Amino acid sequence: MNRKDFLRSGALAAAAMGASSMISWIPGHTPSGFAGFNSIVEDYYGDPDDVTAVGRARKMQASIMELAIQAKSRNPKFQVVPQDTLEYAHVDGNPDSPYDKNFLKLLDGWGIENYSPLTVTRLANLTKVGIKGTANTNGSTVKIVKDNQKIAADNNILWHPRLSAEVYQSPGKGNPGYMPIYSPSSNAYNIIHHPIPAGVGETVNNKDVNKMMDAKNHLYMISTGMYTNWPEWDKEPQRLDITKTPGYLVPFKGGRFKPTGHPQIVAKAIADHGNEWDWFWVAKGYKVDEGRKAYVKDLADSQWDAFYIDAHFDGDSLTKEEVEMLKHKPQGGRRQVIAYLSIGTMELGRWFADPVMVNPEPRYFRNGVVEKGKFIPSNQKFPDTGVPSWILWSAYSGQYAEHPLAYLLVLILNTHLLMSEWLMVLYQ
Repeated sequence: MNRKDFLRSGALAAAAMGASSMISWIPGHTPSGFAGFNSIVEDYYGDPDDVTAVGRARKMQASIMELAIQAKSRNPKFQVVPQDTLEYAHVDGNPDSPYDKNFLKLLDGWGIENYSPLTVTRLANLTKVGIKGTANTNGSTVKIVKDNQKIAADNNILWHPRLSAEVYQSPGKGNPGYMPIYSPSSNAYNIIHHPIPAGVGETVNNKDVNKMMDAKNHLYMISTGMYTNWPEWDKEPQRLDITKTPGYLVPFKGGRFKPTGHPQIVAKAIADHGNEWDWFWVAKGYKVDEGRKAYVKDLADSQWDAFYIDAHFDGDSLTKEEVEMLKHKPQGGRRQVIAYLSIGTMELGRWFADPVMVNPEPRYFRNGVVEKGKFIPSNQKFPDTGVPSWILWSAYSGQYAEHPLAYLLVLILNTHLLMSEWLMVLYQ
């Protein structure tokens, strides 16, 4: 079975590989049609048995290109934004080589969880050629947030901070953006920040954001943890610890709880807000079974130009109607809604990681697949004929490459497309 037959045997069968030419919407880009792109993809996949560093890099580039072609054939406005492994923007995945123009023609941005001077330079250079650079790291002090946002503005890139309690409280009680969070350092991707403490309040606007290059700010929130499992919260006293669980417990008149945690921090919190506290969703008036509703509404009510969010809520894909709600900024204008999806690699804590696939001690992914609840080792499931060698190599080794991989972020716009169903083929 060749690569195309293998991929088409799964959910990729619905993809429009034979669709007509893409509408040209990338500046300076006049594609002759998918035939040209597809031939490049085939060339990049190359020899199935080539698992050298260059061979793996080109195959990953080909995978992203192939998915981008299929997405953009359905809707030319789909935005494709890989994350990490910035070297893949270059020919053969070599950062010392020129940009791979064939690859970049199908991309719209590039994100990375890093903010070193070298990373900033690389992201700025990508932005200059129409690939919006985005980064996200810790913003532990007001000064760090201010300095990093200036660096981002000077280089025409976007930076999203994971904020500490100090920064959340920096606007002052009663001011827009203030949050009564006391955890010394949240470092979380499950809180809907306000643009003011994130250092980009002045960039809030009512303009349409039709592509990543238009975005003046972005929210990186890839976890829905604060909005899930609400019925169990009352049974979990650890959530009352305001020094470890930022944002769960908030001041609320008539609240049922008192905060716990480090005595000095708790004393300050009570001095600031009193001793009546409750869950943040109770304070907002939501019912215990309305976590999903609250998640979508709270996101929709925020003022960001672009979201990087999980494509799912508690294991279920967001609906077309929910995504439509997110595409409109409350102050006016459209925004980008980008779903965070992984290709070629998985993490132990993800909802789709079957427990059967995880070795308990030490914790790591076992190399194989799960069928009807039973684990089957890779070398038993996949004979050496029938699956391309580069996918076999992936299954045997437990990941696609020896270093962090590119991730794919796909804009859900107009057409609700379950990209995760496509990507799961690569895990089988």
